[in-house]
Amino acid sequence: MLTEVEAKRIAAEERYRYEIRKSLAEAETPAVAPVPGKDGFGKKLYEFLNSSVGMWLLSSVVLTGGAAILQQIQHNHEIDQKNRQDLTSHKFEIQHRLDSMTFLLRRAKTVGEAKNALNGVFKSAIPLTPELQNRSLASLYMSIQPLLAGTDKQKTTEAFELVRQLEESELLLQSQPDDKLLDTAEHAKLTKVITAIQKLHFAP
Repeated sequence: MLTEVEAKRIAAEERYRYEIRKSLAEAETPAVAPVPGKDGFGKKLYEFLNSSVGMWLLSSVVLTGGAAILQQIQHNHEIDQKNRQDLTSHKFEIQHRLDSMTFLLRRAKTVGEAKNALNGVFKSAIPLTPELQNRSLASLYMSIQPLLAGTDKQKTTEAFELVRQLEESELLLQSQPDDKLLDTAEHAKLTKVITAIQKLHFAP
């Protein structure tokens, strides 16, 4: 039978052996490097987006953004469509005015008849487009100018200047009596200006 001293010595040796085995086991086990961001913001964000609340929030943002983009596209399309309609109606009104003035001026013999022919510079005798009936040719050209680009815009600017010449000619005619015979030179001048406007208006 072991004495108390021998039992304590054996127990001490066993504890020492245990500590040695534990140290050796720890030394043989490879250290595991911590995964960057494993428990950081990225992981938490990923987990949140994969949750039901996160998916709902993400889908709401996508749907809201998509709806806003579609609404903007539709708005731009409506503006473009209106601009095309305005351009067409204005061009048609201008064409009608020029044709009417050419027809009436060709037959004008007196100052009064020339005045009547030039009324189209300020308003339309026949309301093809009611909202444009009382608009002057100059204002019609000013309205379509922002809708054009390049050579078309340049032609519109030139036509606008010629319309201003017609306005001045009409003002000079107002001071003359209606029954006075229309001067041949004045008739030729008016015809030339209207023809020049038509060429610019109908040019491809």
